[in-house]
Amino acid sequence: MPTRRLTRQLIWQLLLYTLLFGAVVTGLKAALVWRNGQQQMDAIPATVSRLYLPLLSQSAWDVDIPAIQLQLRLIAQIPGVQSVVLRTELGQSLRYDNPEQGGQDNSGQYQLPLRSPHSMEAIGSLQLTVSRQHIYSAMRQEVASATLAFLLGFFGLALLLWLLFNRRLVRPLQGMAEIVRNYQPGMQLPPLLPGQQHGQIDNELSELAQAFRSMSNNISHHLQERQRIENELASHRDQLAGLVTARTRELKQLLSFQQLIAGISTRFINIPLHDIDQATQMALGEIGHFMQVERCYLISFADDWLVNTVHEWCASGIQPTTHALRGQSMLQRSWACQQLQEHGLLSLDNLDALPEHAMLERQELEEHGVQSLFMLRIDHMGRPVGLFGCDMVSHPRQWQGKEQQQARLLGETLANTIIRRQQLQALGLAQQQLHAANADLARMAFSDGLTGIANRRHFDEQLGLCFREARKQGKALSILQIDIDFFKQFNDSYGHLAGDQCLRQVALCIQAQLPAATDLVARVGGEEFAVLLPGYQATAAATLAEAIRQAVWQLAIAHGRSSAGDRVTISIGVASLQGPPQSEHQLMRDADKALYLAKHRGRNRVETATAHAGTPQGN
Repeated sequence: MPTRRLTRQLIWQLLLYTLLFGAVVTGLKAALVWRNGQQQMDAIPATVSRLYLPLLSQSAWDVDIPAIQLQLRLIAQIPGVQSVVLRTELGQSLRYDNPEQGGQDNSGQYQLPLRSPHSMEAIGSLQLTVSRQHIYSAMRQEVASATLAFLLGFFGLALLLWLLFNRRLVRPLQGMAEIVRNYQPGMQLPPLLPGQQHGQIDNELSELAQAFRSMSNNISHHLQERQRIENELASHRDQLAGLVTARTRELKQLLSFQQLIAGISTRFINIPLHDIDQATQMALGEIGHFMQVERCYLISFADDWLVNTVHEWCASGIQPTTHALRGQSMLQRSWACQQLQEHGLLSLDNLDALPEHAMLERQELEEHGVQSLFMLRIDHMGRPVGLFGCDMVSHPRQWQGKEQQQARLLGETLANTIIRRQQLQALGLAQQQLHAANADLARMAFSDGLTGIANRRHFDEQLGLCFREARKQGKALSILQIDIDFFKQFNDSYGHLAGDQCLRQVALCIQAQLPAATDLVARVGGEEFAVLLPGYQATAAATLAEAIRQAVWQLAIAHGRSSAGDRVTISIGVASLQGPPQSEHQLMRDADKALYLAKHRGRNRVETATAHAGTPQGN
């Protein structure tokens, strides 16, 4: 029973506190016994000095061995003394052990000096070994007696508490619990405490019984009030249920509409241009199903109400019609266009609402079998950008105000589709123009305007990249420095137009000799060219340089004022990356030195720079 568990808890808590108190008291008694024993132990040297040391000094001075032994035995019989040892200045030693305290640990030693009875001269020393064992024995006796007394009182108290709790608390509570367990609201409540008068309160139990009797009365009153309220609520329940059902239906429809709007809006966020048509078609299908129409369409304008694009969704068995409007002007339908311009919408519950002068509109609607029509103008920044509309074919339909509001919201949402399409088309055109402009700028920035090959800026950038990659990966790298021999004399003799044509022919000839796509030729000066050869060792670079020189020779461009021959020739300096770390500038200087040597040795030749010093070698 819960009351018995509570009783045990209370009794055990009281007993636990009593046990803790008893343990503290026992500990204090043990500490007091230890303190008194320690004081007695500390007083032993003073007692020996006062009572035995004068006689022992006299006996030691007189060398009275029996008297000395007697005094040592008397000292050893003092409680707590384990042994006593006398040592004289002459080297003599006498010892007496207490047989009752022999072999005990936890002992302490004291040294007492022996002085002459006639002067203060030291004649020996007395060593006392004192044991604490008697203190421990006294502590054990005190703790045992205190514990025994406490346990007797503890169990007596436990028995007394158990009897008292059962008589004064447990049994009355069990009787009250049984009455409460069988109690039913509205029934007469019997006395909770037998033998006690009604309304009498003399302890907590009687107060609890009175509180429960008051609670019973309150419950009965509450039940009566509850019955009255339930009778009043019952009359309104059916009406409220009907209102809730209607409102729930409206909320579900509103939630579906909000989800539709959110889904359409989300679908067109960051949508690419090529997906807009498919997304628009899906959105029209969702709108058609939600609004329960048979045809739903979205029309976009180019300029002045001219139809640009048409998207249409039709229910099963309904033929599409609005695709025929593509490329036509809505201004041809004067009455419909006037309604859309003035009111922003056109709503026809049936064709009888059409005026007589709307002959073209009536003819088209009858031709396509339309019986009801709702059309909404879509504006952006104060100008019409399209139309959103719904048709009914199988039967007429009266367009409600709520449906018109939903159609307006859907039209505003679909306006983003038209605007997004126009923006993406404009953006695509602008990106194409920008790409073309960037390509032109790149060609202008990195190519030579006369020859069409790379310029000095592009060559320097590629040289830096190739040099770092070659050093990092341990690859070969070579450079050719090329100069057209006696080009100034060629310009003076044949004119600048012929000189420009010569430069173009030489540039194209050099480029044609490069076998790899990574090889780069650039015009780095007036008649100077440079070739970047990633992966080329010195021997391969010199071989390619010789092939380029011969190819230019075979162009056979006439040059009557050249000292190197009867045609245009070139001189080439070759430098390769090898040996200890270099820089790209050092590599260019080595190629320039090799080119200078080629010119110095008669031109129309190839010279290769050495590994470190840059001294050219003939080829």
